[in-house]
Amino acid sequence: MRGTAKWVLISIAGLITLVVVGVLLAPARVLTLLTQDVDGLTLRAVSGRLWNGTAEIRLRGHDLGEFEWSLRPKDLFDGEIGIDWSLEHVDYAVSGTGAVGAGSTSASASGSVQGLAVSRFLEPYHIHIEGNFELDGLSIRVDYADGPTAARGNLHWSGGRAMYRLSGQFHDAHLPAMTGTLDMADGDPELRCATADEPVALLTARLDRDGWVHIDVTKALTVLAGYPWPGSHAGDEVVVTVSERLFTPASAD
Repeated sequence: MRGTAKWVLISIAGLITLVVVGVLLAPARVLTLLTQDVDGLTLRAVSGRLWNGTAEIRLRGHDLGEFEWSLRPKDLFDGEIGIDWSLEHVDYAVSGTGAVGAGSTSASASGSVQGLAVSRFLEPYHIHIEGNFELDGLSIRVDYADGPTAARGNLHWSGGRAMYRLSGQFHDAHLPAMTGTLDMADGDPELRCATADEPVALLTARLDRDGWVHIDVTKALTVLAGYPWPGSHAGDEVVVTVSERLFTPASAD
């Protein structure tokens, strides 16, 4: 009986190994089938295997660049599917890691992004920014039940020209270099931005668990923008708060 049980276990292990290897060696173009229900997402020029490959990504008509990935086998022993990835575009080059587990998911990113790419994202808000951004070890972990549980890293902007529309009029300002620090605050991921040379608080962006982002602007930023907020407020005092919902949590559907 022991010998029979031994061979049964070996057979099962061999079958599982065969299935896993077969899946990992499947053509990368299988991803087009797995992602076809994602709204606005298109994969083109897909090559390689599920284990490692490349694909050109378009999201809602925007070219996001060439995405390259490689699975990390060691993460399987921790019960996660992990990858090393990179995203290359004429306006940015970013790389990092990602992992999906039974109870949480995580991602990290480092690289450089030109202001033109950021301006495309801010276009609906009538904001155009020049200069270069550096992502320095940005990372976040999200628990499926509790939302974000960890966030850290730094963001640097070289400074430069910023054009925006306010009260129906377009304005033009030259802003100094800034740095942002990503961390957790009261259970929510928060990005605090300040001038690079002198630590003067400029704005804070916080993402809550209901999918709302809240941006607090200090008087110091209004002064730099050329339109100081009236009153005797201190430079680091918040004078404007803007909130917008970025997404609706699945639990709220």
